[in-house]
Amino acid sequence: MRRLAPTLTFVLALALSVVPHAPSHAQDTTTRTLSFATLAPPGSLIMRGLEAWNRELRRRTTQGLQLRFYGGGVQGDEPEVIRKIRGGRLDAGGVTSTGLAQIHRPALVFQLPGTFRTYEQIERAREALAPEVEQGMIGQGFRMMAWADVGQARLFSTREIHAPSDLAACRFWVRNDDIILPALFQEVRTTTVPLSVPEVLGALQTRRIDTFLAPPAVATALQWGAHATHMSDMPLAILVGGSVISERVFQTLSAEQQQILLETARQFHGLARRNAERSEREAIDALVSHGMRVVNATPADIAAWRSLGARVRARVASQIASPDLIARAAAFGER
Repeated sequence: MRRLAPTLTFVLALALSVVPHAPSHAQDTTTRTLSFATLAPPGSLIMRGLEAWNRELRRRTTQGLQLRFYGGGVQGDEPEVIRKIRGGRLDAGGVTSTGLAQIHRPALVFQLPGTFRTYEQIERAREALAPEVEQGMIGQGFRMMAWADVGQARLFSTREIHAPSDLAACRFWVRNDDIILPALFQEVRTTTVPLSVPEVLGALQTRRIDTFLAPPAVATALQWGAHATHMSDMPLAILVGGSVISERVFQTLSAEQQQILLETARQFHGLARRNAERSEREAIDALVSHGMRVVNATPADIAAWRSLGARVRARVASQIASPDLIARAAAFGER
């Protein structure tokens, strides 16, 4: 997961670039380059998938269109990336629910707490509701190129956590600008520490936080898992996201480029979604092989977490979307 593909010089060049759109003197001026920011670190599985997408995009446009990636959070956390895209300083980005909420909150219906337990449920909900949500995103100046499943989020900690009441002794990371987790902690007592994603590793190293919620593949790629000793066996949520582009920038592309960009994005994001469960299992196996202890939930624990999820959903639903859209999305979690 941590095999670095780019050279150090290349990574530094990305990090120190001030004007993402300025072409290199050696660059073919007939090639249109779109700047794309992501939190995925260089060499990670996610970044390798993005690079494969870029190669196909270049091939199908005969080198006429390509992406330039700014990985590892060098362009800031997701709210900052969204602001930069709005301001014309970036063209596109890969975001999770935190970024989607900055664009169009109804996109969070696919991450309703206590609703979806399987990827199949989310996929069916997206097939039915994504066109409506994506139209709302266009109205906010963004186009969804393709949806992604970030993964099934589990609790990681330096202590055993079985039930929600066990969080009382924890120092829990809460992502800046998150909508859902603050509602959870209105239901459960704990100590919360708001941080951006790039700050989490340092906070774990200094013990400023000792508990976080993340998919195993993310915990591995970002080195967070090395600073936890326990992981829950029960996922608490399936985190969603996707790749977005400025609608203004999208409309400057030719019709053929627009079609190829969307087709290739959906092709490679769809492949990543189909491989999500396998990737998670591989990440879990790697964590366990390095000493991670799995905390098994009892039926009573599971019931307590699901009850909490329902209460959190009731708290945040009105902040996310209309009651009608919430009800239609929630129905897919019952099938």
